[in-house]
Formats: sequence, C-alpha cells, structure tokens
Amino acid sequence: MTEQTDKNTKLRILEAAIRLFAKKSYSATGLREIVKEAGVSVAMVNYHFGSKPALLKAILKHFFSRMHEIVLNNFTSSDPTELKVRHYFRAIINFFRESPELVRVAMTELPHDTPGIVEFKAEHVRQIVTIFGSSFLPSLPEPVRKNIKLEIVGPAIMGILSSHFIIRPVIKNAFNIEFDDSFYENYADELADLVLYGAFHVKD
Repeated sequence: MTEQTDKNTKLRILEAAIRLFAKKSYSATGLREIVKEAGVSVAMVNYHFGSKPALLKAILKHFFSRMHEIVLNNFTSSDPTELKVRHYFRAIINFFRESPELVRVAMTELPHDTPGIVEFKAEHVRQIVTIFGSSFLPSLPEPVRKNIKLEIVGPAIMGILSSHFIIRPVIKNAFNIEFDDSFYENYADELADLVLYGAFHVKD
C-alpha cells in the first residue's frame, strides 16, 4: 500500500464515520456499518485508528484543529477589535457551512460510557480559550474585560453558532427562508453585532 493510498483509505474511514455518526449518533453506529460505508475491512479501521473511540477522537481532533486555526488567525491579528470579531464569525460560519456533519458530531457527541472523551474535548477547549484570553481580551476596555466570564460567554456563542447548523431544516421550514450566501453574510454580521453590542441594540 502506497503512502497516498494509505492516506486516502484513512480519509474514507474518517468521512464515513462522520456521516454515520451525524445521521445515527456515535452510540447507534456499529463498526461494521462504518466499514461497509467506507468500503474497507475491519482490519483497515483497526490499523488506522485502533478502535471506535479512537476514531471519534480523530474526528474531534480534526474539528478542534480547524477551530484552533480560525481563532489563531483572527484573534492574534493586528486588526481593530471589531474587525477581529467580524472576521472570526465569517471564518467560523464558512467552516460550519462546509462541514455541517462534522459540526453535528463534534458538538453533540459526548458518550459518557467512552473514557477520556470529556477530558479530550476539555483539553482542546482550554487551548482555544488560552489563545482567546491572551490575544483578544487584552484589547478590550478594562471594565468589559473584567466582567467577561469565558465559561459562560464561550459556550453561549458556540451554542448559538452550532445550533443553527444542527436544526437548520427546522429553521428553514419555520421561517420559510433560503440559506444562501447572502443569508450567511448577514448572519455573520448579526452575530458579531450580538456579541459586540447586545441582542437589543438599536442601530443608528
């Protein structure tokens, strides 16, 4: 097996697991279903990942690596504070649009019978919070900075972002709207306004 074939096989397994976990959940998906979806053998899954929990960790690592990159690129820049926030929302929404199934798996799967997943997620969240805290918070006015509780604000923002993509069919039918480029451009700005000025801020 060549190195490229090896990488392609690993990617097929990863993508098959994401699709099935997003559709059925981690707990309800068997290893043989992943094998069938990916068109590989059980031996290949064991070779590349070792186990189903390790496969979930690989998916989560992929998700958090992208999140880490987005936070690093946008909150360590020299842009003014408002632009950092707006660029961050545009970047993360583009990522979520590209990978809605990955978002569903990463944000909803927390199997308590699988040792290590909680701490695995927590460690990646800590890494992102560290970047945010060291690179973005110092740029805020002191009264604002002192009152920000990252353990509340962080999950709230991620909940708003991810819930849209998780229940998007419901939102589409409830509000009879199209999720096109124009919608998401406006969506990014609305979320930035929400964070910067509050939900009921009246624009001039």
